[in-house]
Amino acid sequence: MGYNTDKLNKTCERVTSLIIDSIEAAEAAGTQWKPTWNRGSFFPVNATTERAYGGIFNPLCLALIAEANFDSDNRWAGFGQWKKSGNPVKRGQTGTPIWFPKMACADCGTPVQPWLKKCRNGHNLMRKGATSFVGWGSAQVFNNQQTRSPLATVEVKDVDPSVGFERMAAIVGNLGADLRHGGGRAFYRPSEDFIQMPEAGTFNTPQDYWATSIHEHAHWTGHADRLNRKGITESKGFRGEDYAFEELVAELTAAFVCQHVGVERDGLIEHHASYLAAWKKRLTEEPEALRKAASLAGASMRYILDKGEGEGK
Repeated sequence: MGYNTDKLNKTCERVTSLIIDSIEAAEAAGTQWKPTWNRGSFFPVNATTERAYGGIFNPLCLALIAEANFDSDNRWAGFGQWKKSGNPVKRGQTGTPIWFPKMACADCGTPVQPWLKKCRNGHNLMRKGATSFVGWGSAQVFNNQQTRSPLATVEVKDVDPSVGFERMAAIVGNLGADLRHGGGRAFYRPSEDFIQMPEAGTFNTPQDYWATSIHEHAHWTGHADRLNRKGITESKGFRGEDYAFEELVAELTAAFVCQHVGVERDGLIEHHASYLAAWKKRLTEEPEALRKAASLAGASMRYILDKGEGEGK
């Protein structure tokens, strides 16, 4: 099954244009990207708001404490939040401190939360420089296991993602990557050259599973023994413009491959766009970053198709 190079190029151009339009819409609406799978208890989240705890110290500290004391249950919330939810903290429990940046509206100085679109005086918080850092605050949070009626453990459904998506399953299988399943995170680890994926049954849909799998396989193509891409070979971890640019490449690759193979669902393009918008913000000096990333994503897609299906031969 060979692909037509001109047709493939037109697909990439069409999908890129669709995504750029969707990114502009996502940025205008302040849409926030959300994972398409249930992260379970691996990554620390607030049990009442479902928001992940930000920064580096807070997630690491909470995850280690959860693993040591609460059977790796990483659902947390403040004392008042648990009480308001109808599941108060048990008597005699000790909280765990977290730290957070305190921000203020640059126009009027009122305290604001990072997820708000406007301050209480109506000033727009979505524009650049709309907020300013005014110091650090702390709070005490309590684990789900410290409440009177702990929330049930998330069950993982038994799902075979290849059903109805045999072509995509064959492509991924033929790539031969070291692909592992389990936990609540999806990532590629260049130092050990393996991909980690949550179980298929934790995803909202099989399409979301395959889109995420191709995203991680796109990172895998950047290894020095494959496409030798700077964002992978010179990675400094989860920071820097090289890492942000690599995320654009991986997500665009996922969008391209899914369109080519026919893995589609309502809102999938918009989901790609919301993810890309979050990373695009970090590339302040690269106005054409998406176009440049699309070129590298095209090369990544061809590598996946050539190895996965023997196409283009």
